[in-house]
Amino acid sequence: MMKKLKIIKQNHLKKRALLELIGFGVLVWVCVSQRHVIVQAVSDIRRGDVFYLGALLLFYWAMLPIAVFGYILLSTKKLSLAMTCLAQLSGAGPARIIPGGLGQISVGARYLSKSGIKLDKAILIVVTNNLIGIFTNIILLTIAMFVHPNILERILNNLTGRYLLVFILVILVFAMLIFLLSHARATKKIVKKVKFQWGSMLISLRKSPKKLVLLFLDATAITLGHTFMIFLSAKALSINITIVDALIALSAGIFIGGVIPTPGGLGAVEAGTMSALVVLGYSAPDATSIALLFRTANYWQPLIPGMFSYLYLREKKLL
Repeated sequence: MMKKLKIIKQNHLKKRALLELIGFGVLVWVCVSQRHVIVQAVSDIRRGDVFYLGALLLFYWAMLPIAVFGYILLSTKKLSLAMTCLAQLSGAGPARIIPGGLGQISVGARYLSKSGIKLDKAILIVVTNNLIGIFTNIILLTIAMFVHPNILERILNNLTGRYLLVFILVILVFAMLIFLLSHARATKKIVKKVKFQWGSMLISLRKSPKKLVLLFLDATAITLGHTFMIFLSAKALSINITIVDALIALSAGIFIGGVIPTPGGLGAVEAGTMSALVVLGYSAPDATSIALLFRTANYWQPLIPGMFSYLYLREKKLL
């Protein structure tokens, strides 16, 4: 019996090693295929303001502990801040090959599971944290629209039939993705388990309003932090942009990047961010430069450190 279990474990490790090797290969392919984007980003960096560029690149790392605070609050086990930060960073490495943000979710859930939390509970924690982030983003956008009603007018004035068609297609793809994930045989069982535990999670949060407030404050800090990174990207290129416009561009990039199935939202996030800025009235070259520089800071910069973090946590049996 023990021998049989050992063989099963060895086969599982072989399959995992093969998947990791494939993942590394995909990352190399992504880097090679996107070399023109990297060249453009390097060109933007070379002509950019050194102070704002430095602030932009460093701000990503300052955001890392804030990004994992939600996991620590929701977790039923005590988590190490350092290891949780490394797990978050690991999502910026090999997990980039999994589309739609599912890579980040799978790494987060795997880390929580290895930290002693049941897998269905771990998935619930990651999904809840993400949903709070989405809900907070919507609230901030609504406030921005209310405080600056001229934004809607600007969008309607610059909205062309092509952008409207793209928006409708993205909504349809998003609806189809939700339908497929909720009905797929591979995910149906785990979705049912997560739904079952959802009630207890909500009851727990209702009993602890302080925790709920902290979760929303954390999500607000994350959203505003990434918004500020887009603002810094524009400043580094001597382009004037408002914080509200940066928030709208960020939201569009995240939404389209999450819906369109590309590794790490590659191309999709840039397209969403750039399109939002163009619709807001910015020139296409300026919008493209801002989007590329922003993605340099939060996509390309942590790619190699993320790979090393992943390997380190694998060695520690935390992934």
